Amino acid sequence: MAVTKRWSAVALAALLVIGVSFEAEARGKRVGQIPNGSALGCANCHVAAGGGGPRNSFGQMVGTSFLSGGDVVWGAELAALDADGDGATNGEELGDPEGTWSIGDANPGDVAAVTKPWDADSRPPEPTPTAVEASTWAAVKALLQERVE
Repeated sequence: MAVTKRWSAVALAALLVIGVSFEAEARGKRVGQIPNGSALGCANCHVAAGGGGPRNSFGQMVGTSFLSGGDVVWGAELAALDADGDGATNGEELGDPEGTWSIGDANPGDVAAVTKPWDADSRPPEPTPTAVEASTWAAVKALLQERVE
């Protein structure tokens, strides 16, 4: 009888370890389900940088409406929303403003420009105007266009 109890305890411990390992893996895979997800890791969705714990505003948004079978559904809808209310969309902050990135694609844009879609103080940099946009001719053209309208 003692041997049976010991094996039962060992089996229960093994199942617990397997269950915890599966749960950790299941959540970690979500990092690869958003564009440039590896830049911020689990902190994309969780308050604690290492993951786990409460979700930040982006993580709450994802968990409420954009999970399907445990996987993140990245697309134009989630990209167009603004989880932190700073005026920059989730897509702009993660480098995929149109929401066209798919799992398996190369990360879009410049990883160094990725900002935190849950932090209102973290905004993507303003795009640098092209030489034509910054030219005197562009300014004159804009003034002429205003007069026509």
